[in-house]
Amino acid sequence: MKDKIKVLFVDDDTDLGNLISSAFTSLGYEMHFQNSLYGIDQVINEFSPSIIVLDVEIGQDNGIKKAREIIAEHPTIPVLFVSSHTDISNISEGISAGGLNYIRKPFDLKELETYIVRFAKKEVDADDPITSFGLYALNQLSNELYYKNNLLKSLSPLEKNALSLFLKHKNNVVSQELLINTLWGKQDAKTLEASIHNLISKLRKNLNKDKQIAIITIKNKGYLIEVRE
Repeated sequence: MKDKIKVLFVDDDTDLGNLISSAFTSLGYEMHFQNSLYGIDQVINEFSPSIIVLDVEIGQDNGIKKAREIIAEHPTIPVLFVSSHTDISNISEGISAGGLNYIRKPFDLKELETYIVRFAKKEVDADDPITSFGLYALNQLSNELYYKNNLLKSLSPLEKNALSLFLKHKNNVVSQELLINTLWGKQDAKTLEASIHNLISKLRKNLNKDKQIAIITIKNKGYLIEVRE
């Protein structure tokens, strides 16, 4: 039996937090609500959330800045941002920080649940979590990327999800639309241009040791991972 999805919801709006906690608990999720960033690191270590839903502004604290620290310390835990701000620069900053999506307030509970189900850490077959390609291997359970059986890097959820998508369609084109829908859900492509470019650059850097592997840009179509075996 799969474990419950564990959601850490961080927002300085106590009424909203209590509403979210009550609603999602009734739906079968395991919830922890915080209205500040105080003690958040200890909470993450003890609660081990499947996903973190984080407000961009929490009192006087900057949620995006804290997210960078969280993602660096816990690269396998997905982070979703929520905010009443709709400025594109805020959205881009949140995505660039490593957040998987940016949900505008006010949002519908069903909308939030859709994103949580999409992005929460999924259970992987613990007996066979390894995807091998060329001289690399991706551990789908830990997000760890190996080269010649040596740990190369712990990928962020965004990097791991993108690489998994490319490997699922290896040697075939992954359209930009499919890439965006899989990684971010419904988002404006223009808003994500810089994030996509940054993501592809990171993946190429991680995969540059094996000349049999390449991520190729297909103009006006998308990308493909070429695996010559």
